[in-house]
Amino acid sequence: MEPYLGQGMNWIQEWNGYKLVVPIITHEGQPDATYEIHIDKRPTYCDRGDWLIFVDGRNDLDAADGFPRYFIGSDEEVKHQMEQWLARREAYRAWIAKHAATLSGVPDKGRSV
Repeated sequence: MEPYLGQGMNWIQEWNGYKLVVPIITHEGQPDATYEIHIDKRPTYCDRGDWLIFVDGRNDLDAADGFPRYFIGSDEEVKHQMEQWLARREAYRAWIAKHAATLSGVPDKGRSV
């Protein structure tokens, strides 16, 4: 199932979760810089969350971003939360708006950027 935002984010299913690799728009001098987001399922006996989220941002993240994070909910909910996190980053708002029509061909589902 596609992530909720309808923007065609290419989540790759891995052995124990999902991976998403997207460009970091703020790196003007490094056009190949990316966010690499990993969402890993935690064991059922863990009480801190159902998922562990880790983002490698290649020098774009600081301590305030707080990764890794725990998340409780379904796989679709955790994907949605990470897409919202990307959408709220100022540089990403402009990039998503510019490329929304070509990302997946799926209409925007009411997300505000």
